[in-house]
Amino acid sequence: MKHTAYRLFKKPFFGRFMRPWRWPDDVDQEQWQRLAIASGSGARLAALLAEAHTPRARGAVLLAHPMGTAAKGFWLKQGHAELLRRAGYHVMLFDLNGFGESSSTTMDYPLDVLAAGQALQARYPQLPLALLGASMGAAMSVCVLAQADHPFKAAVLESAFPTLLHFWRRYPLPRLGIQLSRLLYPAGERRLRPIHAAAHLVGQPPVLLIYGEDDLYTPVADGQQLHQALAKKTHTEFWQVPGARHTLAYAAQPEVYAQRVTAFLNRHLACHGPSLSHAIA
Repeated sequence: MKHTAYRLFKKPFFGRFMRPWRWPDDVDQEQWQRLAIASGSGARLAALLAEAHTPRARGAVLLAHPMGTAAKGFWLKQGHAELLRRAGYHVMLFDLNGFGESSSTTMDYPLDVLAAGQALQARYPQLPLALLGASMGAAMSVCVLAQADHPFKAAVLESAFPTLLHFWRRYPLPRLGIQLSRLLYPAGERRLRPIHAAAHLVGQPPVLLIYGEDDLYTPVADGQQLHQALAKKTHTEFWQVPGARHTLAYAAQPEVYAQRVTAFLNRHLACHGPSLSHAIA
């Protein structure tokens, strides 16, 4: 009954995106291992795992997707997964509950990110872990960094909104739902508020924030609010990307994105994992 109520509540927010999942075209499915992960949200999460293309890995990266019917396939279609694998990272993609192939339960999406991260750490206990998130996935990634048992040593977050109201302010029905949730279930709404989580980070993982100058949904001004909050607690970098629309910084600036993101991960994960001479043969 509880999950049914949540599914109804989710409809105005995510209903049009919750569709049967398909492999993106031109993806070699044999390179990916399918996994199922039990989440604290009560969901059974569908995940894909692929190893680095280098002889030895620098670390492992969990990718948290934006809203959209592609769900975890976003990272395959846009090329992020291959970029990271070429750079020497094992990669896990997963569907947040209710998206893609994951079952739909509550709105506790940070618990999905946490469960996937812990599953990835269990797979590679000797390697440092990072988060790469976009939009909804990025916002929920900020929230999970305030969880005491998160395993992440660094995070790259693109188009993360400071609060749910920032993202949904243009949409009357979702906006009303969020306002009601603040009155009726304030603790639940607070758990999904990145700017609140920013003040309670655990472990001080360094963060790279990315915002597109042509992003209509999470404009640069929203990103600067989150940056100010995170910078009080940890090393935080801010990259404003010319010509980039929502979640599409890699498409807009592929060479600069590749250099900047991989350099950030290499720099901040190196002190947590094997030495460079042993990490990459």
